[in-house]
Amino acid sequence: MSDITPADGRREPGQWRVGRASFLTLAGLTTGALLLAQSPPGALSVLAPGRTAAGFEIYTIADFPSFDPARYRLEISGMVKHPRSYTLAEILATPIVREVQTFHCVTGWVVPDCRWAGVRLWDLIAAAEPISGATALSFFCMDNAYTESLTLAQAKVPDVLLAYGLDGTRLSRQQGAPLRLIVPGMYGYKSAKWVNRIEVGDKVVPGYWEQNGYDVDAYIGRSNGA
Repeated sequence: MSDITPADGRREPGQWRVGRASFLTLAGLTTGALLLAQSPPGALSVLAPGRTAAGFEIYTIADFPSFDPARYRLEISGMVKHPRSYTLAEILATPIVREVQTFHCVTGWVVPDCRWAGVRLWDLIAAAEPISGATALSFFCMDNAYTESLTLAQAKVPDVLLAYGLDGTRLSRQQGAPLRLIVPGMYGYKSAKWVNRIEVGDKVVPGYWEQNGYDVDAYIGRSNGA
């Protein structure tokens, strides 16, 4: 994927929360009305007019962060033998993992056949060597607002990625550049954008939306009232 460049043309998968039942009840409202009436306290929902054919919508809880690719670092720390600090160039130089997955938003919409490219999450975590007693990962993001979590067992699933590309192009800022977490078996709020730090710990720390009512285990069809 050497020709990956910014702007994939899709709208942003959701982190803005409206429960599945509430979403269906409010389906007759315009997008603008949904944002005005249902945004949770402290959330910023950024939504371009309408929907693209590709199906993604743009939701966020803070401004889109900017970054200098030359200064970016992905830090892996906590309960590990070998804390790591990866440059973006080092991430891009690792063997590319490509997979095609359907993206599921917890509000009910899906985007089929998303072609992600990135690095397998567990490869990076294993290189840091979690120590005895480590059971979970916490993800932190460049917007200094969003957080997420996985158990080590969930992180070991082979299709869990730190993605830097979508549909043949580099992720845009709106889509989470330079790296976003992709957890295909779970709803999209688990796919944290702008990831720049991963902390290995001894317990699951609920992420931003789990602290606001979402399920910590976000398995598609088995959580959030599905």
